[in-house]
Amino acid sequence: MCMFKVAFTPLNVKVVGLLIKMVHNYNERRIDSVFSPLLPDCVMPEGEDRMYKLIIVDDEEEIRDGLSELVDWTSLGFVVAKKLEDGSHAIRYLQEHHVDAVLTDVKMTYASGIDLAQYVREHKPDTKVVILSGFQEFALARDAIRYHVSHYLLKPTDLDEVANVFRQIAAELDEAARKRELDLRQSRDINSLRPLMMEQFFFSLLAGAPWGQNIEELQGRLRQSGLPVDPLNGKVSEMKAEWSMAHQAVQKNVDRHTISAAITKEKEQIYYTCIHVSDNRFVIIGSALVPMSEHDLLKRTEQYFMHVQNTFLSLLGVSIRLESLKLYEGLSALLESYHEQRDLSPGEPVTAEEEQTEREKDKDRIIIREAKQYIMDHFEMDLALTDVARHVGLNPVYFSRLFKQETGKNYSDFVISIRIQKAMEYLKDPFYKVYEIGHLVGYKNTKYFHKLFKRQTGLTPSEYRDQL
Repeated sequence: MCMFKVAFTPLNVKVVGLLIKMVHNYNERRIDSVFSPLLPDCVMPEGEDRMYKLIIVDDEEEIRDGLSELVDWTSLGFVVAKKLEDGSHAIRYLQEHHVDAVLTDVKMTYASGIDLAQYVREHKPDTKVVILSGFQEFALARDAIRYHVSHYLLKPTDLDEVANVFRQIAAELDEAARKRELDLRQSRDINSLRPLMMEQFFFSLLAGAPWGQNIEELQGRLRQSGLPVDPLNGKVSEMKAEWSMAHQAVQKNVDRHTISAAITKEKEQIYYTCIHVSDNRFVIIGSALVPMSEHDLLKRTEQYFMHVQNTFLSLLGVSIRLESLKLYEGLSALLESYHEQRDLSPGEPVTAEEEQTEREKDKDRIIIREAKQYIMDHFEMDLALTDVARHVGLNPVYFSRLFKQETGKNYSDFVISIRIQKAMEYLKDPFYKVYEIGHLVGYKNTKYFHKLFKRQTGLTPSEYRDQL
């Protein structure tokens, strides 16, 4: 323990506060500037990345000053944001400012420490409260427990005990901050993947997944997907549309994932899901989350589609054309219309294992489609398999095996084929030099680019250009 702490810890905080005030009045300098030359390194303030805000509340100025100046708050991870003389002042301060911890006396003129703890419990539950009291009364301790006071300290105050208490509080605040950060990151991840998850769900459903034909199972899966809708009576809209670039000269990084992510969301109590059925055609299913008339559903759906049209055209240069808009009494009625359109030949009964396999195949096709689109949109970059696997949320080993199964090509062969196709397009333009084209499609080594090009086409890039 540092000598400074040994010398001052046993003193009553009030006495020390008076000493501090005397020193301040003597040469009008801060306590740290007065004592700094005498203090060992261990009690000098150290900067922290995360500093928590603390307010000190006591009706005696000497005690407020003593607690503020003698405890090395910076090393504990705190900064004294305010010193206040009554609980009522502290409550007003809390109404306008964020505070992480409160160190308060219990007996004050207008609002007590218990009153302050009650306010914090009801309005600022994440704020920690530490009570200082010269009274070891059962009633006070009982009220402190009721309002979730973090610690109850008795006067005269041992500064080492105060430091230990706030060191523990800082650790609790750190852990709470880490948990909030983790929850926020997980929430962001879920939100970013939700459009893909919803597209997979409706793609399987519209493709005739067996579980969609059982109302109870369908209701259960809808709840799991975050759509608490009634498949029989929850009204549904269906829009079929196609998109294209409005101007050929416009170069935007637009892909199906961008479109799905932008469209799939809740708007005016309708949840819209975008399902791509081909490269540039998609279906939007609007599920009413509350009871509404056909007129309201139609009006809101049309307004949403116009909003989507205007947004995509003005921001991305994408033109979206509506092919059809239909309304259904419920999701079951929509599914029935899809089943009637499907040409099904009679076959053997499907087993539960085959149903599961079909569900997985539907899901996998969408994921691989997403991966291929990502590769085509970023072919000029250093496209590691692990990066693409992370983009679609799969384990790299499983992704590699699934990619080969669905496309018939190894991942690396597929990337090479896309790059060589792009190189062939560039070679049609005499503006580009051959070595420049290699760089444009992701190959910095010109010899390696020539080797791969000849392996794919049977010609060198120059030979290919000459025969055009």
